[in-house]
Amino acid sequence: MELKEASVLLVEDEPVLRELMGAWIGRVMGKVICAADGTEALSLLAAHKINLIISDVRMPVMDGVALIKQINEAHGPKPRVIFITGFSDLTLREAHDLGADAILEKPIRREELLHEAQRSLTEPDELWREPPTGTALMHLKTDYESLAAAVREKRIAFGRRGFCIAGASTLHTGPVDFALGFKADHRIISGQGTVRWTAPQDKQAGVEITHLDDAARAWMINLVQRDQPLPFIPASTGLLRTPRIKSA
Repeated sequence: MELKEASVLLVEDEPVLRELMGAWIGRVMGKVICAADGTEALSLLAAHKINLIISDVRMPVMDGVALIKQINEAHGPKPRVIFITGFSDLTLREAHDLGADAILEKPIRREELLHEAQRSLTEPDELWREPPTGTALMHLKTDYESLAAAVREKRIAFGRRGFCIAGASTLHTGPVDFALGFKADHRIISGQGTVRWTAPQDKQAGVEITHLDDAARAWMINLVQRDQPLPFIPASTGLLRTPRIKSA
């Protein structure tokens, strides 16, 4: 989906910032509706079809975290969410686990926000066809008996746009080439990603997929679409049930 076709809900409690952001977002995106807090945002969501929510984290009445939790509990298709914040205890790991595609710090740079908005609105099949952005200095190669076994043993967990992997103590934030082999499934998920967060104390890392090789793409799309995991990237390998994979 192109930005000019998108309906956006901006949730910001600061009136001046809400007006300014609403104005320049509206010049690029198809439709912009504004709310002062999460409670007002929920009412607007019930009345309008929204593709993307851009929400402050800290707000009175209902904050951004409570808002996204309410959205996650609702049935049916869910809008994408980008968090913006001036000061917050919410980490990127926590934001991705809640389902947010990104968390951006104020003052917001217009180009960065529009880039993240377009990325959020692009379907995985299209996004993962994009060529690798360059040569990654990190390489991740891991073999598993099967996908079901890897999930059951809490070695890996997949979200909408990436995966949390255990035993990744050598990874740091930045681009990474990866190849994940699942022997019994006769599959290798290979491509390129970005390590978004690391947790050395847990020996886990969160990787956003930015490119998938042709042979892996259809299988991965089927995995994330059939199971509908809420996290963008899970915060832990122990949080998701085994994905259901349709036979090829």
